[in-house]
Amino acid sequence: MDMQNKYKGKVVIVTGSRQGIGKSIAWLYASQGAKVVLNARNAEKLKLTKQEFEEAGFEVIAVAGDVSDWNFCVDLCQKTAENFGGIDIIITNAAIATRGNMENLSPEIYQKLINVNILGSVYPAKAAIPYLKQSKGSIQFISSIASYYGIPFNGIYCATKNAINSIAEATHNELKPHNIFVGVTYVGFTENEDSKQILDTDGKVIVLPQRNNVQKQNRNTVAQRIIAQIEQKKFKKTLTLSGKVLRVLTRFVPGLIRFIYKLNLKKIELSSK
Repeated sequence: MDMQNKYKGKVVIVTGSRQGIGKSIAWLYASQGAKVVLNARNAEKLKLTKQEFEEAGFEVIAVAGDVSDWNFCVDLCQKTAENFGGIDIIITNAAIATRGNMENLSPEIYQKLINVNILGSVYPAKAAIPYLKQSKGSIQFISSIASYYGIPFNGIYCATKNAINSIAEATHNELKPHNIFVGVTYVGFTENEDSKQILDTDGKVIVLPQRNNVQKQNRNTVAQRIIAQIEQKKFKKTLTLSGKVLRVLTRFVPGLIRFIYKLNLKKIELSSK
């Protein structure tokens, strides 16, 4: 098969695709012939990403906006259809993280993560359904191994990703009669750009401190595995060995997980600062 034309004619939306995993997914699809829609909140920075794609000769549009806004998500899908004729795949990758304990986290952070991580996944997927019914397309939710168990100092992030799991499970069965595939990927620690941002305990945006004490997957490797999952129509996929171990332990010996976190609580707290 000619890999440069593997997805020729396919239309793919990737939310949160200015950088990170989202950008890598978008790039791989575009390099294999897909028409790609980029998305992020920051219009100026998204414009720079779009220029990179265009300089590589890819067919791409960029639609800046907040995916936790329902009206924007309707507009995102409409603009995609107007430019490219429909939607074949939507990958709801946009998310934001924070670190801190319940006592110190600003109440607004809880609302922010619920809006971006949950509604920001549900709204674009929901808005795309009428188009996906026509194309018999795919919805891919991006979850995390953090959704398997509530990690100290990461509680709200874990909770939002756990919510994505339940939404994916329900939607997978709801849309099967319409020949729409719904999948969910459990991503582990992944290499980020130095400019990757998270929310501080007071809600201010800060640069994510580099973590050298964990084994991280390459962004392109993660992107390749997500794309392969969609192609194979595999409902659930956990990407890392540590994630697979955590999934098994959480299911069969949750007390052991609690004990491990108790022993390492101080180390986890320090790594969250």
